[in-house]
Amino acid sequence: MTDAYRAVELAEAPRVRSEKSGTETVDLTTDLGLAEMRARVWFLEPGNTRKPLHRHATQEELYVVLEGPGRLRVGDETLDVPTDAAVRVPPETPRQLLNDTDRPHVWLVVGAPPVEHDGRPLETP
Repeated sequence: MTDAYRAVELAEAPRVRSEKSGTETVDLTTDLGLAEMRARVWFLEPGNTRKPLHRHATQEELYVVLEGPGRLRVGDETLDVPTDAAVRVPPETPRQLLNDTDRPHVWLVVGAPPVEHDGRPLETP
């Protein structure tokens, strides 16, 4: 067996609740031993689930909808993102995952470089 790769089945991966938003997440950074990026899968329940509005100092992020369609606030726009679609958000641009629909949303979010504590919360207007 080689140590060159790791695999995770999302259905079997441990889910934890985010301390900031209470949203369930799978920490792929830890589970896969990622070194050059940070990655999580976020599970947003139907209703009025929101992650904090934030921006990053150095990290750009890739948002991919695994189950949706998803809703993503980017700057002053709120985007309806279809399942299997992706959005890139540059570091300083405000962003927020939200689910104000009656369907669950599942997002893969990948950020690089792998800077810890790079997010800066913003107040929601």
